Formats: sequence, C-alpha cells, structure tokens
Amino acid sequence: MKLLNWLKKNYWLTIILLAGAFLRVYHADFQSIWLDEILTMKNSDPKLTLKQFYDGIMFWEFIPHLYFLLLRFVFEVFGYSTLVARVFSGVIGVVGIYAIYLFAKELFNKRSGLIAAALLSVNIFHISYSQEMRPYGMLFLFTVMAFYRLVIFIKKPTILHAVYYGIFAGLIVNSHFFGFITIFSQYLILLFFLITSPKENKKTFFFYSFISGIVTLIIFLPAYEAIIRVSEISSFWLQKPGPDAFTMMFKEFFGNSEIILFIINFIVIFYVINLFKEKTENYKHETILNNKILFSFIILFIWLFTSLVIPLLRSYLDVPMILSRYFINILPVLVLVITIGMDLIKNKLIKCIVISCFVLFSLIDLFVVKNYYNTVTKSQFRELTKEITRRNPEKSKIVAYWSWLFPYFFANTPDITIEGNSYSLKDYVAGMKSGAIKPKAFWYADANSRPYTLTVDGQAYLDKNFILKEKLEFHDAWANYYAPIAEEKINLNENLDLSIFKPVHFDGNGNIILFENTNARSEFITLEKGNYDLIISGNSLPAKPINGENAHLKFKLNGVEIGNLNLSENTTTPEKVISFNYNKNEKVRIQFIYDNDIFEKGQDRNAIIYSLKLKKK
Repeated sequence: MKLLNWLKKNYWLTIILLAGAFLRVYHADFQSIWLDEILTMKNSDPKLTLKQFYDGIMFWEFIPHLYFLLLRFVFEVFGYSTLVARVFSGVIGVVGIYAIYLFAKELFNKRSGLIAAALLSVNIFHISYSQEMRPYGMLFLFTVMAFYRLVIFIKKPTILHAVYYGIFAGLIVNSHFFGFITIFSQYLILLFFLITSPKENKKTFFFYSFISGIVTLIIFLPAYEAIIRVSEISSFWLQKPGPDAFTMMFKEFFGNSEIILFIINFIVIFYVINLFKEKTENYKHETILNNKILFSFIILFIWLFTSLVIPLLRSYLDVPMILSRYFINILPVLVLVITIGMDLIKNKLIKCIVISCFVLFSLIDLFVVKNYYNTVTKSQFRELTKEITRRNPEKSKIVAYWSWLFPYFFANTPDITIEGNSYSLKDYVAGMKSGAIKPKAFWYADANSRPYTLTVDGQAYLDKNFILKEKLEFHDAWANYYAPIAEEKINLNENLDLSIFKPVHFDGNGNIILFENTNARSEFITLEKGNYDLIISGNSLPAKPINGENAHLKFKLNGVEIGNLNLSENTTTPEKVISFNYNKNEKVRIQFIYDNDIFEKGQDRNAIIYSLKLKKK
C-alpha cells in the first residue's frame, strides 16, 4: 500500500526511472567486453581466493577494490557472466538517476529534481558508462550522494548529517582515485560556509565538519594502498591535453550532438543572465542559504572549478590525467546548471517545450543518429576469439600482444597455447628470424588500437616461409593464421622437444617433472605410416616403490591408447619401449597420462621424464 501511494505521488519520477532503466539495460551485452572490462572479469572471478582477488586488483588496476568486490558478490549470487556484470552497472546507473533527483530537489526544488533526473536518464555519456563493467557509474553515484548529504549538512549541521556526509565522501574515494579532487572541492565549500557562518555557530560547525572528516578517513582506509600506488605513478599512457581538451570533453558528455549543444548554449546563457541579476545586500550565512540561485552557484562553481583546475595543472606539470571518463563526477554539475536554467524559465509552456525538445533530440541522437544500441564501438575481442576457436581445429598456438587477457576467452579450451608477453607481430617475426623462436604454425591476434604493422624485411620473411591461411577482421580486432610452407617432420634420429607438451613442469635441466596426476598433450606433429617404437627415458620417484608400485603412465596417439607402463626406479636402466603401428599419413598428438600419484606416510610418488623418442622400424 505504501509503495502504491508513493508511486501515485511520484508518477513522473517513476516513469523517468523506468525509462532510464530500459535505456541502461537494453542490449547491455551487445558490445564485446574491451580491454579494461576483460580485466574486470578476470579480477572479479568468484573462483579466486580473497588473497588472489586483492593481489590481482593491486597488480592490474589503479582503482580501489569496492566496485570489484561488489561485482564479485553479484557473480556469486547471479552467476559469472558479462551480462550479469553489465546489468549490475546498469542498476548503479539507475540509482544515479534517483540520486541526482534527490540532490537537485534539495539544492533547488522538486521540479528541478524531476528535470535533472529526466535529462540524466537520456544522457548518452551516462548511459554508456552504465553499460560498462567499470566503476565510473559508481563514482558518479557516490559523488552526487556526497554532495546531496553535504548540502543537507550545510543547511542543518548535526552530527548525524555529518556522519552521513562522511560516509558518502569516503565511498567516493573507494570508487576512483579522482574522488580525492571531489572531496577537496567539498572541503573548500565547507571552509567557505565556516567563514560565513555566524560567530556563535563556528565552533559547532567546525566540530561537526571534523567529525565528518574522521568518518571519511575511516571509510577511506580500505583504499589506502591502492591510492598510494596511484600516487607513485610517474608516467602514464595519456598525452598532455591540447588547448581544447575541456571543450571536446564537454561536447562528449552530450554525445557531440549539434542540436543538444545548441540548446545547452542558450540555457546556460539564460542561467548566467539570471545569476548576474541577483542582488544581495549582504553575504551572511542565512542570506546565502535562502537565496537558491546564489547558494547553488557557490556549490556548483567550487565543485567545477576545483575539478578542472587541479587535473589541468597536474597534467601539464606532472603526469597527464585528463580523460573524459575520469571526469564523469562533473557531469552532475553540467546537468544541474542546465536544469536550473530550464527551471528559471517563467513561462510554463516554453519551459515544457524546451525540456521536451532536449529529451526528444537526445533520444533521436541515441536511437537514430548514432544507432547506439546496434553500432559496434568497442574492440571485438569476444567475436575474434570465438572465430579463432572455430577455425583452429588443430589447436595451433596463439600469439597475442595482450597474451595475459586472451586466456579469459579460452578458459574452456585449455589445450590451446597462448604466447606473447607484449610481443608485437614485428617482435615475433624477428624472434623467428634470429632463431630464438622455433617457426611453427601460429595465429597472431591483436586489438585495441593495434593495427597490422610489419617491416618490409619481416613481411618478406613471412611470405617466404609461411602461408597466410586465415585472415580475420573485426572492429578494432584482427587475427592472421600462418602455416609453414615446408611441413615440419619429426627427426627420428633425435629426441622429441619436450617443450611441445602442455601442461607440464620442468626442472633446471629441461626434464619433465610429474608431481601430481597429469594429462599432457604435444602440439600437432607430422607422422608417416609405419611401425614405430616410442622410447621413454624416465624414472619413478622415490627410489623405493610405494606400496610396491612405481609411477604409471599411459600413452595415446590422437586419443587412442598405444600402450602403458610403470617407470623404473633404477636410474641405470631408465628406458622403456612401447611398440605400435600407425597406418595414416596425418598430423598427430602424443598424449601421456600420469594417473597414480600418491602421498602416504610422508612419501610422495612422482615421476621424471628425461626424453621421448620415436624410432621407425
């Protein structure tokens, strides 16, 4: 009943929230996850231990743990998938709409709250980051909530209001390191109102402000190590901002829509004119609080000025840090300036027309001009890796610059080897030319603003030694499959290269060590018809059999068993032989399975393989 009554009283807000929810959840998983989102999925995997989770965030991210911790919990409840993660961010975005309603209502009036919520609900910048599994929507939310509680505290300074403000201020920093700048602007606002407050109230106001600072500090503590790590950054991939950096950023906030920006220009000019018309006989505390236009201007101006000047100075004097998504915490300022400007229009009909035009043109820009929900804009890692899997029946290795990210997409195909370690195609080809890398069939995959580039010499080497058999191209993602022109055959006079077996562990001498049950397979190798001996040189450990039994191995060829044996504990006669017939000319995989590992009475059964050799009879 209470809910029904609330809906009746707030039907416009309900409509706005439902529309905002639709715009943030619709086609949420249409785009592939891109570079940063892949890290989010890896770092928030609920299978990780809490230590692995914490260490992963500290190693890969320059962001505190809060968003990832909440997402991990959501994964545990609803399942580990990109759709769940995107919807989670969408929910945060919808709460952000409600938050700006509360803030604008408290700062100006309820009508302004509804206008602000409506403008934000159709804002393409906020929608896009409500569909991304990164903490920027959370930064927006907690920034707005902190200012909302700050305004309440300034109007009615009590310990309870101070604590509420302190909690949300602390959560800003737990969302993103840019939150420090926001909090600094809030403390400047507190300082201003401390100075203007009546003399008899200054001590109380200062004491309550101090309490809020203590609460903020306590909430901040979990993010301390992450923030310290950020402060140690001495170089970054961003470039120094150009002369129009903020102009371009403000345009991006509204989708670079010419019509919307045209409306905004007029509304902002109208807002400034009304602001300049304000006449205030004095600047006493109560006078400022009772003048909504002046009070809101002080809050918004200090917020915006601080949030722009500090990053600008640091970007030129120290480390560049101007990136539009980092500044999502000033989007509320722009929305509120536009909102107040619209609310100041006295003619109700004109006001409705202006607001309706803004919302309508925002939706046209979203659905028609940009076709946002059906246009690919993010690197298609997902589509690329799916196609590689489909076209890679021989499980050839994949070489990728982003080799630490690709395993996420191949979690269900562990027999595919992924190499790279930040190798560009140029580096990998140079390695093959020098002999440091053995030339074998391989996929090279790249994405995220890394197009195909190769030197003339490198291209000549590939053309001479490889055939380009597959070429995949997606949005900001591509892959090529190269097969050697001359098929590599096994040299029957030499031992097999043990490094072709995965997954295995090696000792310092290059021997395979089996200290747990293992199922390992080689890369594909070419084998001719004939009768063969597979010569296994290895030993069972320890020297004395456990329960009268040594390490047991099965050997298979393309999944068909060709023999099994128990290794000897005698190091003087380590060789064992399995004879078999092979009646095809095709590529094969040799597979061995160690299946009787045991730990008993302080003794551990292990195995060591020194060499494997195929000998044709």
